[in-house]
Amino acid sequence: MSGTDDEKHDHTHEHDESCAHEDEEGDDIVTLVDADGGEVDHYWLGLVELDEEQFALLCPVDEVDEDSETTNVYVYHYSEDEDGAESFEAVEDEELLARVQAAAEKMFDEAESEEEA
Repeated sequence: MSGTDDEKHDHTHEHDESCAHEDEEGDDIVTLVDADGGEVDHYWLGLVELDEEQFALLCPVDEVDEDSETTNVYVYHYSEDEDGAESFEAVEDEELLARVQAAAEKMFDEAESEEEA
């Protein structure tokens, strides 16, 4: 799980129907704008709450390799303002990243256990 994105995203993005959508398979897609103004689609993998903060787990659509057992997951501080505009900021603190990663792994393990039951 990574916290920084080599594409240097703007990380602040307002969602509307044209950019927060589901793809053909029903996966949630978030579009972020990189430093060069290019749009990069990400799969929304989940939201982790830790110490009264929320962290979005995102995976760039173009980095998903169906044949690979590993996938890069990027962690962003996530918030919404009173108008519902969402904000994503990269997490740079390695200690915080490790704590978010542990919480995310626990969340995914619990979800997997529930699916198997």
